[in-house]
Amino acid sequence: MGSATLIKDLEIDPKRVGRPRLDPYQRLLGRFYEQLFLLNALGQTRDNHTTSSWELDATRARRRRFLQNLCYICDFKKGGSACTAIGLEELDTCYNFCVASNNETDKIATFLQNALNVLRAIAPQAGTNDTCRESKFFQLCIEFAAERIEQESKCLRRNVKDCLSKLNRQNAVSAISFDDHYGLCKFAHNDRHSDHMNEILSRGLEDERRSGPTSRRSSFVLVQHYIGRLAHHIRAIEELLRDTQYLSHVLDNYAVCKIYAPSAVPPPIRDSHTNLRGILNRMFKNNDSERKMLEGGLLHLDKVVGILKDFLRPYDGSLLDVHAEVQVLEYFYKMQKSFAGDDRFIACSKPACLCCEMYLKYHPARVMVSSSHRKIWTKWSPPHVQRFDNENPAARQQKDILTKMTQDLREQVITHVLQRLPSNRWHPDSITNITDVRQFGISSDSLEVSGAETPKTPPSTYSRIHQSRSNSPPDTDLSDNLDAETEFDEDSGSENGGVPLFDST
Repeated sequence: MGSATLIKDLEIDPKRVGRPRLDPYQRLLGRFYEQLFLLNALGQTRDNHTTSSWELDATRARRRRFLQNLCYICDFKKGGSACTAIGLEELDTCYNFCVASNNETDKIATFLQNALNVLRAIAPQAGTNDTCRESKFFQLCIEFAAERIEQESKCLRRNVKDCLSKLNRQNAVSAISFDDHYGLCKFAHNDRHSDHMNEILSRGLEDERRSGPTSRRSSFVLVQHYIGRLAHHIRAIEELLRDTQYLSHVLDNYAVCKIYAPSAVPPPIRDSHTNLRGILNRMFKNNDSERKMLEGGLLHLDKVVGILKDFLRPYDGSLLDVHAEVQVLEYFYKMQKSFAGDDRFIACSKPACLCCEMYLKYHPARVMVSSSHRKIWTKWSPPHVQRFDNENPAARQQKDILTKMTQDLREQVITHVLQRLPSNRWHPDSITNITDVRQFGISSDSLEVSGAETPKTPPSTYSRIHQSRSNSPPDTDLSDNLDAETEFDEDSGSENGGVPLFDST
């Protein structure tokens, strides 16, 4: 189907339609994506970040944090392609770190093996200031994340410049180098709770109070966000080093198991049944009183903001992806793997999207992830079922899951339109990971396994890595794969040297 066809207006009440959708699998998928695309047209961001309560015993909480941080250091570039999920399998003789990624499984599994090898060597001496091995681990992680840090620094640099222009470049102070990846992350880590950051956040929240919910995020808010993202490279490594001493039994005998993505379902196709009357027929029973109200509400919104064209845009034939956490879920479920400590938890480097959150919610495995960014990604896919009939248990299971997801999406569409809910303000997929994250509607406690700050790594560790990074050539060949951060993370051109950060006064 050509792009010229795709941008045609959605028919409201066609005079005739083609053959009915006879294939049961395509009919199920068609109804699911119809509701997903309609809800996306009403607003990609459905709510603030949500986090699961981690009021657990210390052993389980520490193990979850360890897995979360492993995922984080494995996710080496922005966008979704390197998003990493890990499930920890417990056997009688060893543990398996079962790792999946959206598109980078081989590279990530190799790095994970190397990182775990270093942590295993550190574990017996953890807490004894073994700065040599700790330095090696810092260097390994920072170098692997070089592309991500470079992309995050561009986002920070761009928003800092915008803030400075709003302040007429008043009170500009000390420049920092954006080319020294470790130094930049260390600066962010040290400064994340400073008075400057509190003032930046206050300015940002004031900016956003003056603007509407659909306005662009304040540059001040985004500066604070990217400071948090850069700082977390240090914090995640520190927490891994701290938790290693408590998980030496896991690291004594382990293996890394690669999970490769199953086939995704075919891209949804717009056909003659993709019209407003058909959509409403599939959403409501005959004579349902809400049908007319929803139709009127959708037509009104289409006149105001053109939502029906937005609804059609995802029907572009783009290939779909099975996300990393779904890969791990299905691997454990189908292979009947046992989670470590009977804790059905899948760690992931990014919060789950809305579809992953719902898929895990309605899946019989009853696993959980730590958080969701509550945003819609229209290229999401369930695993493709090869033989879709009533004799296939996998087909019956997926039919049940997708039917519940479709119903959930349908209810969200109806509620949004009939209650005339405003669109939610955009927020990044990632969490800022600074204790005070009021700007994204997250309570500070929800981001911590415990309320305590991570102890600082000895200064000698920092200086050794700093020297190593300073002598390393900078990475310059970057592909700005920023799909998962929307328009606010686009590259605005490279700059050399440092950029002055501004005083809060």
